[in-house]
Amino acid sequence: MTRDKGRNVPETPFGARLRAARKMAGLSMEDLAGKLGGLVTKQAISKYEQGQMMPSPEVLHKLVEVLKIATWGASPLRIGDADMIEAQSTASPSLFDFGSQERPVFRRARLLSRLRSRREEKALAKIAGEEGRKERLHSHVVNWAADVAKKTSDEEVHASPGRAALAPLDEGFISLSRRRAQLLRHWEAGATLEEIRFRAGERLSAKTESALRYRIADHLRKYQELESILGLKAEFESPIGGRPARAREDVEEAATEVRGRWELGSGPIVNLLGLLEDKGIRVYETRGLDGFEGLSGRYGERPFVAVNMAFPADRIRFTAAHELGHVLCDFRSAESPEGECHAFGAAFLLPRAALEKAFMPSRRKVTLGDLAEIKETYGVSLQAIMYRAHGLGLVSDRQLRAFRETIKAKGWAVTEPVAYGGRERATRFRRLLHYAVAADILDVGRAAGLAGMTAAELEKEIGEIF
Repeated sequence: MTRDKGRNVPETPFGARLRAARKMAGLSMEDLAGKLGGLVTKQAISKYEQGQMMPSPEVLHKLVEVLKIATWGASPLRIGDADMIEAQSTASPSLFDFGSQERPVFRRARLLSRLRSRREEKALAKIAGEEGRKERLHSHVVNWAADVAKKTSDEEVHASPGRAALAPLDEGFISLSRRRAQLLRHWEAGATLEEIRFRAGERLSAKTESALRYRIADHLRKYQELESILGLKAEFESPIGGRPARAREDVEEAATEVRGRWELGSGPIVNLLGLLEDKGIRVYETRGLDGFEGLSGRYGERPFVAVNMAFPADRIRFTAAHELGHVLCDFRSAESPEGECHAFGAAFLLPRAALEKAFMPSRRKVTLGDLAEIKETYGVSLQAIMYRAHGLGLVSDRQLRAFRETIKAKGWAVTEPVAYGGRERATRFRRLLHYAVAADILDVGRAAGLAGMTAAELEKEIGEIF
């Protein structure tokens, strides 16, 4: 993704975080101004993002409140900005008014003092002696402080009459702060966003595509950071090597081979999203985007699948299985790529052997109870089951037609009369996060920031540690 011509790249970490949070929420500047209740105009928001000015305490508090969007994860504004609000409301003059040369020094000294007294310092003490972990965690602690602080150049600090106040500080602090600011500007300029490549054929509105790119990039960067801290990485290796699929027979064979190589047999897949993560395919769960159901793509060289969790579990499973087909197979030469992906998803979730056993003898009369049992076991919709059975020759054209007429007449096309009771969720990221806290590699506050929740919420989720 490239920035619009003429648009300035944000010069401050705060500006970068604000713009990213707004984009992830799918809001224009005018939309955000409206949600702020008329406190500021869209022109003021533009100046915040470009680093030309900072918001007042009232506006900053409202921005954090509006953009935290807890339903899909923490925005870049959420981590550390409580301290920014506290600092701005208690200090006089404002820590965000840089008219005086004294204030950047005061701000840095105050932040470092706060840093040394907070839980991050305690986390370092707990793992004393484990030098590798200590260095990684110390880097994150310093970066946290840099996130909170508005970038001040080395020249500004040296020109300040209060330079002596910085004498006791670690000399690396300024360079780390500057490096962090540069990374944020680099990310905001599009380098990280360009790592997100959606598969060909995706049709999304400009606003939805922009929101998804920011959200997915934000989540996958956190995922990558967590794996780096722990030294754990789930590598992806395609079980079929991007095999071309031109006809329905190719699709059936590909789905069967994937099941075989992943040692799934012909039984039901309990949690498909969890399985994809364990096989090296990252999963992004989202809500609140109208018209979006699912997509796949790559973040660097790693494949990912994104799904809308607002749908029933059986529909989420089918969407994920469909996108898995796009990840694993080459449908470019197929007459109907989306139709072949539907066929792959159905064949992967509901193997031929299992369906043939359920429909024996062939072409017998099928009851709603029969379909309900299959749906409850394999997590596939009644409609997908009947279309799959028809494709395998297990039900006749007349039976499929009668089924479709019944579905339409009873209004079951959207909400089926039988619900799938299973639960679909991506689990690996959360497992790694819980491990990092339990092993004292990350403190609860830092881990909660990666998870997009409060420390209290994460502690409740983790529960007792034994």
